[in-house]
Amino acid sequence: MNKRIMEAFITGFGWVSKESMGHTGCIQHFPPNTILPGIKGKDILDRPHKPFGRMDAFSKLGFAAIAFAMKDAGIKKEEEKKNVSMIVSTVTGCLETDITFQETISKKLPSPAIFAYTLASCFLGEACIYFGLIGESFVIDEAKTNGLEGLFMALEIIESGVSDVVLCGVCNSDIETINTNSHTIKPGSLFFVIEKKCLHSYGTIQSTSLENFYYQNNVRITDLYELAQKCSNREIQPFKGPSI
Repeated sequence: MNKRIMEAFITGFGWVSKESMGHTGCIQHFPPNTILPGIKGKDILDRPHKPFGRMDAFSKLGFAAIAFAMKDAGIKKEEEKKNVSMIVSTVTGCLETDITFQETISKKLPSPAIFAYTLASCFLGEACIYFGLIGESFVIDEAKTNGLEGLFMALEIIESGVSDVVLCGVCNSDIETINTNSHTIKPGSLFFVIEKKCLHSYGTIQSTSLENFYYQNNVRITDLYELAQKCSNREIQPFKGPSI
């Protein structure tokens, strides 16, 4: 019995790391650093967005990578609502913010401003509001830390017809974590725009299971950062029809 092959196009990706942030068309590099960069609204958005300044560091990290990925894919902020789903994998979540909020409880009155970002999914809601997205959005605690569970879910969402466009990625704060599976946790954020059909793309991603992902039919992928590297080495290409 042949396994079902799921396939979609990669139309954009964006990231924030200790070394750089942006998308392939616009990259801001940083000098050798030991921490993630502080992110300001003007670094990622064309127009001022006051709520961004109130976000915690974890939310800014994820929101920025989403904004960069959407800009790379040519998806603009418009009045019309867009059926775009979002999935993010995280190990650290917003633990830093949770700890800070707990400290406000023990020392003084609880802070409502900090409480607003004590859920790891908060930045997804902020992105939905700003970009006008109405698809599914959720966070998963992925034990392997490679982002492929989220990517597999993204392909399933597209295959099911729930959304034709899905943003999927990883987002982790730069904090110490206990990882019982000995997997490396890379601080930063990385998001891809995955689409059912398009005019231009970085190529296709295919999967038959959580253990099998292939870029452009035959290049095996073991994590999202490896996929980003493959896309970075390939100029965006015009659509030539499905490969399967």
